[in-house]
Amino acid sequence: MTKRPSLFSAKAAPATSQADDPPASEAPVAPAPAEPKAAEPAARAAYPKATTRAGKRVVTAYVSPEAFRQLKRIAADEDAQVQDLLTEGLNAVFAARGLSRIA
Repeated sequence: MTKRPSLFSAKAAPATSQADDPPASEAPVAPAPAEPKAAEPAARAAYPKATTRAGKRVVTAYVSPEAFRQLKRIAADEDAQVQDLLTEGLNAVFAARGLSRIA
């Protein structure tokens, strides 16, 4: 049986057939280590952002399972997204404190 090529190697190893496999008594030879590459920009690893999230930040809150279930139920009943309800709640908090509703 042939060994699958590494996903992290610089070059893909050529596929070999079972007839090319070394006998069981011979130890497999490890491929030569790949030459280190120059540092690549971090933008390669980042996922593309949705245009609706551009320029926005994430806010996280921990709530009880009952509150989460109730929030999901309201969203389903009103055919809205949970994010829209949370934005509405933030704007209500801002308005109660005399701040502009900018969420």
